[in-house]
Amino acid sequence: MLKVEELPKEQIYVAAHPDHFPETALELAKKLADAHDKQICLLGVLDRKENSSFYENAFESWKCRIGFPVNYFVLDDDFTDFMEFVEAVILIFEVSDVPPFNKPLNQLKLCRELRIPYYFVKPGQQIAFDRVLVPIGFLVEEREKGVFCRGMGMHFHSHIMLMVANDYGTRAQQNAEAIKALMDKGSVEYENVEAKKNSFKVELEAVDRVMELDASLLMISASRDYGMDDILFGPKELKVIKKSVVPLMVINPRKDLYTLCN
Repeated sequence: MLKVEELPKEQIYVAAHPDHFPETALELAKKLADAHDKQICLLGVLDRKENSSFYENAFESWKCRIGFPVNYFVLDDDFTDFMEFVEAVILIFEVSDVPPFNKPLNQLKLCRELRIPYYFVKPGQQIAFDRVLVPIGFLVEEREKGVFCRGMGMHFHSHIMLMVANDYGTRAQQNAEAIKALMDKGSVEYENVEAKKNSFKVELEAVDRVMELDASLLMISASRDYGMDDILFGPKELKVIKKSVVPLMVINPRKDLYTLCN
């Protein structure tokens, strides 16, 4: 196993545990890596009851099964600091019935401070970028989705479906227009999808309509802050993860970038 200082920068990381082979997550990682010319690294997040050799032996044995080059690393330090140090570009989790990935709330908490997109997939889900469903709310940081929409359009020729929240105000629509302007510069194909729910529920509406709209990927923002209901019952993104039948891309809001806009 490479030392942390020896790890290549800007890799795509697939979080994994020896008890579950993340086949679907690796398939997603391979497509992303090929499109962006990046390397892939299996990442084990060490539990206090486990030792690193348990992970290392499993990851080494998986190499032939995977069928394409991967690095691997076992982390026993601060997660956010590590991801920033190695300049990770994408993180992928495969939700399964096997701990520790049977409770995605734990992974959501782990990723709260990340500034990169992270994906949740489930075993056997189809990996495709043909039709990407993107709910848009009223927070100004929703405009960050434009960068990723444009990238998917340019790298995967994705058709982007913008579901703009049905709010009384115009901020969600303004965010959508800003995203469209960015996609227009990249000649990305997109369409508007009428939403019935407001900004607080548009992500839940989107996940319910994935099959109707023939979406192959759903892109959402994580909650800016966790309120009491989120702490007691789980944040909206947890509900979306549990219900989603397609891979889910999550972006953390960057409210620190928009303090002058509020």
